[in-house]
Amino acid sequence: MRIVFFTSSTNRSGGSRQAFYLAEGLSRRGHEVYFLLREQASLRLLHPEASYWRDLGPKKNWRAALEKVLFPEGKSAREATVVHAFHNAAVKALAWWGLFWRPRGVAVFAHRGVVFRPGNPLPYWSPGIDCFIANSQACAAVLHGIGVSRKRLEVVYNAVPTERVTPGRPAAAVREELGLGPGFVFGCVAGESEVKGVDVLFKAYARAHLPESRLLVLGVEPLRWAPLLTALGIADRVLCVPHANAVADYLQLFNAFILPSRSESMPNTLLEAIRFGLPSICSEVGGVPEVLGESGLLVPPGDTAALGAALERMLKHDAAREAMARAAREQGPLFDEEVRLDAVERIYRKFSRKD
Repeated sequence: MRIVFFTSSTNRSGGSRQAFYLAEGLSRRGHEVYFLLREQASLRLLHPEASYWRDLGPKKNWRAALEKVLFPEGKSAREATVVHAFHNAAVKALAWWGLFWRPRGVAVFAHRGVVFRPGNPLPYWSPGIDCFIANSQACAAVLHGIGVSRKRLEVVYNAVPTERVTPGRPAAAVREELGLGPGFVFGCVAGESEVKGVDVLFKAYARAHLPESRLLVLGVEPLRWAPLLTALGIADRVLCVPHANAVADYLQLFNAFILPSRSESMPNTLLEAIRFGLPSICSEVGGVPEVLGESGLLVPPGDTAALGAALERMLKHDAAREAMARAAREQGPLFDEEVRLDAVERIYRKFSRKD
């Protein structure tokens, strides 16, 4: 099968990483994969040597760049040719170009990974797109709510490659590097954006009674948060790590994972925690309740009192915490990348115009 990925994004956000994981996995399975992206896109740094990367060039040439790989032998596509768009501008473009490509034998797909209602519903009504693949039921419900038929909607949960949950260093070495002594560790993998709710987590941690515990937050700058942590009186119990590629090295230190986001769809960080077998406390947002199941506690987004109470419960109730960890270990295989690849291949074949 010839599979062409197309993204207008230039970053390495969760959605972009999921597109990369798909390209890697489908290429490994023997498909003829191409991934077209903008010259300044940092995504290619995840595997610079990959042979599937292609430059889109200037925006006015995007369509021509895609058609070069979609139709290498003339006016019609090869057998079982797929084009799959990620990111808003790419989806909008395919809604138009797909009108011309579908009659030429191309199956056209668009990714949906956000839960907010589209400002412009027209691209989602276009018959130029065969199918929208959403990463949660919550995302699919948003599209169905603006008129997208269930026949054109498929839900495939995000996945996490095994290497993302395989530590590369001993836990003792990482503890020593951080100066992290014994005791219970609450962990969070976030970022500086307000939507990630790190401020909510810090305030909840300060108000809760959590003796002999530490809070380890990845993806945030220590200097930015130092004034707040000092004002809250928790500067000596919180560790901020600005950047960590080897997330699993730190996950092995966590006794519980915290997702304090104000908004999410299907966060990769939660799936990593579940695959690692960690009990979690999460904001009740987007597709989080769908995947959390019995492996954690849900709290209203932005509610410091509720989050603080959940932190106390997680620390103090050993049996409940162990039950959540067992549930996480049982759920983890659902988010293995091979499961996702099987699902995506099935959907591609379902809508393919040639076999």
